[in-house]
Amino acid sequence: MSANWFVLSEGQQLGPYTGEQLVQYAQEGRVATETMVWAEGMAEWVMASQVPGLFPEAPVAVAAPAAAKPALATSNWAPPGARPTSPLATAPATAAMSPYATPHSSLAPAPAGGSYPFLPIKPASFSLWMWTFIGGFISLGLVVAFFALGISSASSSPSAPGSPPNTDGVAPMLIAVCFYGLAIICLILSTIFFYMNVYRAWSCLRAGAPRTTPGQAIGMMFIPFYNLYWIFVAIAGLPKDWNRIVSSYDDLQKAPRLSETTFLMFCIGSLVFPPLSMIVMFPMMSQLCAGINFFAYRRNATSPSGQGPSGFGGIKFG
Repeated sequence: MSANWFVLSEGQQLGPYTGEQLVQYAQEGRVATETMVWAEGMAEWVMASQVPGLFPEAPVAVAAPAAAKPALATSNWAPPGARPTSPLATAPATAAMSPYATPHSSLAPAPAGGSYPFLPIKPASFSLWMWTFIGGFISLGLVVAFFALGISSASSSPSAPGSPPNTDGVAPMLIAVCFYGLAIICLILSTIFFYMNVYRAWSCLRAGAPRTTPGQAIGMMFIPFYNLYWIFVAIAGLPKDWNRIVSSYDDLQKAPRLSETTFLMFCIGSLVFPPLSMIVMFPMMSQLCAGINFFAYRRNATSPSGQGPSGFGGIKFG
């Protein structure tokens, strides 16, 4: 029996567990015959009754431990609302789907109905990105203004022969240097916030079979030349997967939708006309932050206790 098994319980994916643990849970009644399970190498989720050797009536493939019942490994348990412990795509127990989200592949739509698992997502701040972005360009404008003022001051009153050098333009030049440093800091921060929000947006979708992982979405945009193609996967492809996934689950119907046109215009503008991409970034980031915050706060909005679905904790799977 495989050493890595995963179990669906109340729409939440738990695991991995060893084959011995799975047999032990079946003997204790925690894993029922209709519980959906999956192991590495399997094409889809199956009912536990279809796993040879799991229940007493079938030949036992893994010997049960001779010692007393072992303590459950806390590293394998998913606490209330915790992130699933594997990159598998979680599906309702009544639907079978491919457990892995393969980049660039043609993915089947997420199963209609059911509940989407609760994932720990940090909220996003549109204002924080906007003011660092705007502040960077305002600072660059002030750099140009003070630099021109310094040159003008120095040239308007040239030093006479034998007199001390004219320092009228020094102060504006120093101020220009300070604003230049501030502009660099603001633009770097706004870029970091941009990538953080793109990463969080893909993290919101990781249980719905998206086309890429959050790490791949960001990491491959730093590969020279290849990023000219990848931006259309990580940015232009985001609203397509987003709208598909949030439309496929009952409890995500109120999630904000992302405009495919806006995200595509940003990608095209980034390559052929940067001013266009800078303008389009404002509605794009506004939509992105609204969508992220829906997932970040949906636990309190959808769970009476504010804790999302319960963990294992002695509750029967299935």
